[in-house]
Amino acid sequence: MHSKPLKSKLRLVPDKPGVYLMKDTLKGVLYVGKAASLKKRLASYFQKSVSLGPRLESMLEQLADFEYLVTDSELEALMLESVLIKKHRPKYNVILKDDKHYPYLKLTLEEEYPRLAIVRRVKKDGGLYFGPYVPTKALRQTLKLIYNIFPLRHCVHMKPRPGRPCINYQLHRCAAPCFGLIAADEYAQLVEGVKLFLQGKNNSLLQILKQQMDKASAGLRYEQAARLRDQLQAVKKVVQQQKIISSAARLDQDVVALAHELDSACFQVFFIRHGMLIGNKHLMLEQVGQITDEELVSSFLLQFYAGQERLPPMILIPRPIADQALMEAWLSRRRGARVRLAVPRRGEKCRLLAMAQENARIQLNNHRRQQDKTPALLIQVKQELGLNHLPHRIEAFDISNIGGKLAVGSMVVWEDNNFSKDEYRRFKIKQVTKPDDYAMLAEVLYRRYLKLVEEDQPPPDLILVDGGKGQLNIALKVLCDLRLEHIPVLGLAKRKEDIFLPGRRDALELPSHSATRRLLQRIRDEAHRFAIAHHRQRRRKSTLGSSLADIAGVGIKRQQALLRHFGSLEGISMTTFQELEQLPFLTKKVAQEIFNFFHPLKPKVQNPNVK
Repeated sequence: MHSKPLKSKLRLVPDKPGVYLMKDTLKGVLYVGKAASLKKRLASYFQKSVSLGPRLESMLEQLADFEYLVTDSELEALMLESVLIKKHRPKYNVILKDDKHYPYLKLTLEEEYPRLAIVRRVKKDGGLYFGPYVPTKALRQTLKLIYNIFPLRHCVHMKPRPGRPCINYQLHRCAAPCFGLIAADEYAQLVEGVKLFLQGKNNSLLQILKQQMDKASAGLRYEQAARLRDQLQAVKKVVQQQKIISSAARLDQDVVALAHELDSACFQVFFIRHGMLIGNKHLMLEQVGQITDEELVSSFLLQFYAGQERLPPMILIPRPIADQALMEAWLSRRRGARVRLAVPRRGEKCRLLAMAQENARIQLNNHRRQQDKTPALLIQVKQELGLNHLPHRIEAFDISNIGGKLAVGSMVVWEDNNFSKDEYRRFKIKQVTKPDDYAMLAEVLYRRYLKLVEEDQPPPDLILVDGGKGQLNIALKVLCDLRLEHIPVLGLAKRKEDIFLPGRRDALELPSHSATRRLLQRIRDEAHRFAIAHHRQRRRKSTLGSSLADIAGVGIKRQQALLRHFGSLEGISMTTFQELEQLPFLTKKVAQEIFNFFHPLKPKVQNPNVK
């Protein structure tokens, strides 16, 4: 820490704003910070009279070097700090694990017949965005409610298919504009109603619906008047159930509350839009140690709102923070309009913050109780593998193919001592045509973690690949390319069950009875089982498809339709000609070809209409 090279380097640091990175002997980033004066801030780390606290003192014990980047202003330094923390995820910074983009509801006003879509990216494309809705369940409930009241179209592309309108039309949840079953001006009224509903302007909406209903009735358009009457009654029912929790000019605002105890902290965020609570989210922080509440709040705002698409004009926070004006300037630049941070002391805003803080305390207590039940196995795995965090979530990968043909990859998920089968993923190898397991693994890993980056999903605590040093190096390269080097990864070879870790020449030697070793084998074997099952399924489908492909007039689409309808090749073979003849996607001639293919020894059905 007090080496001569560092002191000499410190003399060259300029007295300008910027960002600094503290590094260890392996050039890993320990800490990222910003400063109005890089020279003064960095010098403070080397002054014995300055008390830095246990956390930063521990960081200095590992410090081997530092780097810095000069910026034009302190605001630019704050922006760069946010980017570098997200990129490097330094050990001694406060790190939010959940930094994903939250879902929004988009009304596609740029389209001739607008529809509703769930999106995670807000763009300047002419659409109207509402949200964020957290959890996603709240969004789907809102969407279902809207369709029950306002039957907007569901389909992405308005291309009418032969036959009748879709099932949503039959359920009265779509007006079927693709079939011309609703006039353009009447559909525009539906869109306006959805807009007012999502903006919380229910009184205006009720008044407009009443006027439209009376006008339709006076014009003897009784079916339209009846639909408007039903919409009016449905909106009234919703209005009675809605709870307005902020009446102050129906202001859009976020409420950020903090509960902090010992080594854990919980942030609770309420998303209030048009006076209504449309979503909430709690985020846990571990190993916060002696970090002050002020620093926690500042770090949370920097990381949380760096990943948000749309910011409200006001954010309520539990305590004042240093550089509050600077933080407001950064938030305002991200929003494109003014954002104000406020610490309420009385009135309605204070009540909202108190409610959020009570929720944060409850979540923190629940988390601590759950921690007390953390299996000793997780602690043992963390210690024996040298991980920085408990491996609550492990993602494992395997490849299955025969000579490079019908190659597939699998991902299984082990989370909190159980397999999360709903999160398993299958991959068809698309880019590799030769028998090259390394290239196939690289493709699967790249597709999986590119999606994680694009959707800002939380990363796993550990990645396990089936294989030795070669597979491990492939995984490390993919993660490096995607700037995900911070995710721990290991390889587990089948032959000797060797465990390979980054930075180690030899395999990690664990006894055969080690619980860590047995857990890794169990997860690896599940990934292998899942990959083999997928490969067998592809081979079976390929065989089925090749059998059906031998029939004249049966192409890929008809093969898929037949298998969907009858469930299997056996089901097709047992059907009658009359059943085949009634299928809308078969002509009589093709139906007879299929029947005769599966019944070659039976007398052919004679149909006078087929020549």
